[in-house]
Parts: sequence; C-alpha cells; structure tokens
Amino acid sequence: MVTKLEKDYPLLPNITVEDLDENSSLKKMLRWVGENKHVIDFGCATGYFARLASSKGCRITGIEINAKAAKIAEKYCEKVIVADLDFVNLKDVLAETKFDIAVFGDVLEHLRNPWRVLEETRELLQPGGYVIASIPNIAHGAIRLALLQGKFEYTELGILDNTHLRFFTRQTVTELFERSGYFVDTCEQIKLPIFSGSDWIPHIDKNQVDINIINAIEQDEDADTLQFVLRAFPLSLQGKYSALYQQYSQLSEEYQNCQNQIKEIYAELKRSHLALEEKEIQLEKTQIQLEEVQNQLQQAQSHLQEIQQQWQIIQTQLQQAHTAWEDCQNIIKGMESSKFWKLRQVWFQLKKAFISSR
Repeated sequence: MVTKLEKDYPLLPNITVEDLDENSSLKKMLRWVGENKHVIDFGCATGYFARLASSKGCRITGIEINAKAAKIAEKYCEKVIVADLDFVNLKDVLAETKFDIAVFGDVLEHLRNPWRVLEETRELLQPGGYVIASIPNIAHGAIRLALLQGKFEYTELGILDNTHLRFFTRQTVTELFERSGYFVDTCEQIKLPIFSGSDWIPHIDKNQVDINIINAIEQDEDADTLQFVLRAFPLSLQGKYSALYQQYSQLSEEYQNCQNQIKEIYAELKRSHLALEEKEIQLEKTQIQLEEVQNQLQQAQSHLQEIQQQWQIIQTQLQQAHTAWEDCQNIIKGMESSKFWKLRQVWFQLKKAFISSR
C-alpha cells in the first residue's frame, strides 16, 4: 500500500535533457546546475534529476524520505540518505560535506519548517555555492477561482498536493529565502493556463464564472504561473559576488549567443542578397526574352495582317472572275438559243452530209 509519504514518483528512465520542454522546472534547474558540480538533491525521489545531472559530469548526493524511491535513486547518486528533513539536522547526516549547489525540486512546500532546513543548507554550501528550488504557486488563477466558489480540494498531485504543508506566492517565496539568509538572484515561471484542464490545478468551468472576475484575475502576472523556479545565494559578500559572477556569465553567454545569431543573420542576409541579385539578373534576361518574343509576335501579327489583306484581294479577284465567268455563260446560253446559232448548226449538218455524199 502506498502511504502519503510514498507517492508513486515518476521513473522517467529514458528521458534526456533534449526531451524536456523549455516550460519545465526540470529543464530550468538543470541549466542552472551546469556541468561538473557537486550537488545535494533534497527529495531526490527515484533519481530522475540526478540521472540527468550526472550525465553532465555532476556528482550527486540525494536525500529522500521514501526508502523505496531512494533505493532506485542509488543507481544515479554517489550516495542516498533516507531521512525526514523535518526531524534531522543536516550537519548530523552530511557531516562536513560541502556542495556547490543544493537543489529543492518541489520539496520546501512539504516541510513543516522550511526556514530551518534552508538555514542549515547554507552551511553546506561551498564559497560561491547557491540553492536552486522549484515551488508551486498557490496564487494560480485556478486556485483563486476555486476559492471564490468555496472550494479548496486536495489532490494526489499538483498545487494542492495532499502532502503539501506550506503554500507560497511570489512574495512569500522571496520572504522565505530572505528570512533564511539568502537573496533571490533569479526567479522564473513555469506557465499553465487557468482553463487548461490539467490535473495539476482545479478544473474550472469558465461559463460559471463572471467574465469580469476572470479578466481581473488574468491581469496578474502570476495568474498562469504553476511554479516558481529560482536561484538564491547566501546573504554574504561571497554570495553577492557569486551571484554577480553568475549573472555576468549568463549575460556573457547570452551576448555570445546574440553575436552568433547576428552573424547567422548577416550570413543569411548576404545569401539572400546574392540570391536576389541572381534573381534580378534572371529577371532582366527574362524581360529581354519577353521583349524579343513580343517583337516577334508583333512581326507575326503584321505578317498575318498582310496575308489577310492579300487573301481579301484574292477573294475579291476570285469573286470578280466568277462574276465574269457567269456573264460569259449567260452570253453563250443566249447565243445558243438564238436563230442564227440554230441556222449555223443546220448549215454545218448539211455541209457534213454533202461532203459525205461525194
């Protein structure tokens, strides 16, 4: 039987970093972890995050309350400690081990005292180390609309997970870390539309809610925020320096990416310009050919007109000749029917008979 502490964690044995959606807390956290880091993964579950991070050269130590899940995670972690964070002191279970990064992937909301755990985690970080966390947003628009309908129903998974003990908004997430001795360097959002129909949030029938209320809620920047994904550094000069260095590195990377994109755009522009020039040359050739064809067509039309004129002349001449022929026929018929023509025929007959008698 699965208890509330032993949820059916996803195994995700074949998932790769490339498979992850950009709108994924896992993808964002992995990007911030980077490569070749020593990482403590709080709530490591079955080790799916550890497997992806270890593929980038990271060494992972996991802490997990679920012994069955921890056993699976041992394949991907250097070490897995089965412990309830509400009842252990981190120094006691981790001794003097130091880490570059501490990861809390949807964990802090399950704790009775997340402030204490974050304070103890601060002592585990190497100089320049930091915390990465993903935390559900209780101020999601679907939660607000459900509350307006008098509903606050726990679910197996999602924002209202039935094992959540703490609930956070953007403001209280920041306060959580500041009170624990950190400053939040970066906070990003994982989006999920209010009326998506996802099981991660309450299902709301849009037709049963006043449209003005919906419009007012949708104005809030976090109305469709499922999770906050953040990076926080200890409140110290070293922490601030590390945060600035991380920001500088990120900006440098973004700048380099922009430069590369600009180069690609220029190269594409140059290719397009050359292609355009070729098209213009081809167009000029086509226009010249078109003009030649038009000239030939005009000449052919002129020649056709001449032929038509000659044909009309010939037709006229033919008509005149036919009329003259008909006139001759009429004359001949007139002659043949005349008395003289008849006497002439009799004369020829007599002459022929006389010659024959001799």
